[in-house]
Amino acid sequence: MIDERGAPLWASLVGKTEEARTPSAPWYKKEFGRWKALSWPLPICDEVPWEERPYVALDVETTGLNAELEKIVEIALVRFFFDKEGALSEEDRFSTLINPGVAIPAQASRIHGITEADVANAPLFGDITQKISDICDGRVIVGHNVLFDIGFLEKEFERAQMATDFQECADTFGMAKLAFPSMPSYNLGKLAFSIGLQSDARHRALGDALTCMRLFAASLRILTEKC
Repeated sequence: MIDERGAPLWASLVGKTEEARTPSAPWYKKEFGRWKALSWPLPICDEVPWEERPYVALDVETTGLNAELEKIVEIALVRFFFDKEGALSEEDRFSTLINPGVAIPAQASRIHGITEADVANAPLFGDITQKISDICDGRVIVGHNVLFDIGFLEKEFERAQMATDFQECADTFGMAKLAFPSMPSYNLGKLAFSIGLQSDARHRALGDALTCMRLFAASLRILTEKC
């Protein structure tokens, strides 16, 4: 759920501060249990070659903004890599509705279109934690305002009493700001359209994850030219 700035669309509806809405960096690593912003262009220029690394695009739809109080109602994960010629290659995808075990506010349903009836027979998050962990294992997690999505993911794992090993994530919002400066909008779908990318972004998890994957590849190719 992304607004014009690329932040969660919820933010504009509930009066979040600009600082809370805006990501501070395009890339993060876990350090002492907290996500640390990395100095650019360290992640792609000074370490393991970007084209040799495995990735997974993440998007979640939720009942609200606060991961401490709200729940995930849909998740999508798209694993991808770059072949020997540097071409983007999708490996596989996983997407499912999730029964949050709580009411879905009308405000949330108006944004992503997911209702309580839709999730009534969906799995609980605890039923799919191992699958999610296996999909993400050893990969850079990619998202548009990624700390929002991964924050919800980590909180759901905590509730399920399952440890996580997420160590590195890339934020396509921050990357796009560097690769495509002065764009009129960093909304995921609008930005994809502006730069000529195929877009499936419709405030649903799988479409947003697929679009995020393509934006990551487009941004990365421009940014690596500056190494």
